[in-house]
Amino acid sequence: MEWKSFFKKQRKSNLKGKLVLITGAAQGIGLHTASEFADAGCNLILTDINSEKLEEAHQRLSRKGVKIDTYIVNVSDKEAVEALAREVIEKHGKLDILINNAGIGHHDELEDTSIETWKKLIDVNFWGSLYHIYAFLPAMKEAGKGHIVNVSSGQAFFRMPTWGAYAAIKLAIGVISEILHYELRRYNIKVTTVYPYMVNTGFYKDVETETLGGRLSMLLLPLYSQKPETVARIIFRAVAQGKRVEMVNPLNNVAKYLNVFPITSDLMNKALTFLLSESDNNMIEKIPGLQMALLTLMSLGNQVQSAAGNLGFKMDELMQGEHEFVDGFGSEGKKRMFFKVTWGTSQLLDWLNPFGDRFMVNDLEGTVTIDGLCENAPCVGKLELKYFAEQKIRYTFDFEAYGEQYQFIGEKRNIYPWNLPYSHTCCFGELRLKETGELVSTSVTHFRLDTIPEFLSSFQIVK
Repeated sequence: MEWKSFFKKQRKSNLKGKLVLITGAAQGIGLHTASEFADAGCNLILTDINSEKLEEAHQRLSRKGVKIDTYIVNVSDKEAVEALAREVIEKHGKLDILINNAGIGHHDELEDTSIETWKKLIDVNFWGSLYHIYAFLPAMKEAGKGHIVNVSSGQAFFRMPTWGAYAAIKLAIGVISEILHYELRRYNIKVTTVYPYMVNTGFYKDVETETLGGRLSMLLLPLYSQKPETVARIIFRAVAQGKRVEMVNPLNNVAKYLNVFPITSDLMNKALTFLLSESDNNMIEKIPGLQMALLTLMSLGNQVQSAAGNLGFKMDELMQGEHEFVDGFGSEGKKRMFFKVTWGTSQLLDWLNPFGDRFMVNDLEGTVTIDGLCENAPCVGKLELKYFAEQKIRYTFDFEAYGEQYQFIGEKRNIYPWNLPYSHTCCFGELRLKETGELVSTSVTHFRLDTIPEFLSSFQIVK
């Protein structure tokens, strides 16, 4: 854990003071990406066409103590973009990182997509990125360094019916971006191509669809989409690491490689067309029971989303055992330790979303007693049920004792079906000074099996 924290701090320190321009920065992925770079100590140039939202973003990010300039810019306006580049270079002398994030969506079958709509999509999603690349590239070449980030879309790989125009343009910018990576290396300019998966932002709020499958996919969006905060962190990490391509979500990799094989590609696209295309509505009606099944599923989805929107749960847990101070922090020998906490979530849908950053992450609060240090000290933190990624359960909480801040991290490890009676009961912990990370004591605490009835009876649904 110490090494992960060290490298994370190193990446942030390496970016400190960099000048970062983000298009479409007033909300969604752009705003949260700006927040990540602000936390790393970068100075920001934020552009958007929405002046009101842009001002709100400026006020929100100004609290982070970095320099922020905002410009109202229509990315499809070549002259406006070139004027922006001249002003930025004149004022700052350089631009370190350019993030082409601005984009608009469109949902309709290709035969019903007008030429005017095509032109609007191409102007914003295609030319918008290229205008910025060509406007800032000369200064980057002159400086002998720079980093360009182009945000494409996972639909470049899924290529879903009724999203054809959007997918085609995003695929085009992805191809250009990936080729640029190799062409600009000789100038010491990095290019990162990002393929976000479905992201739960306002991007999809106005999507209207007449098909059962389409309505169902929009209804269940919160369950299979990612939060913009999560995607922003991934983009920041990709830039910090200098990655060539960031796929964001494993499902994008699945779709990419399914398209390599004609049989699997054909099956995937037929299935998507069957569910999402208007032309297949009649086919759905002809299959006995299918329409009723989809309508029932949608009804259940509506009920679940309505009921679980602000629904959560909480449980009480007692872990007890012993700890031992390291040299210099307390008397020798093993001493009593226990913590009694309440953990759970107030957002069940986020808790159940395997692609979100709050998947099976619980808020935690309670008290901790560590003989020789504190008794019933209030503690606050989180409990992570990391069954799938690491086969662990991790407790992390902070507390204060005698004016000093401490952090406890305890893990139940090697959790597999065949050893649950042991792995679910035994927690190995480390107590550290929060400010310095210096180790204070080590511990082993246990969940006693005779407390199971009390543990289970503590379960409560909360609203």
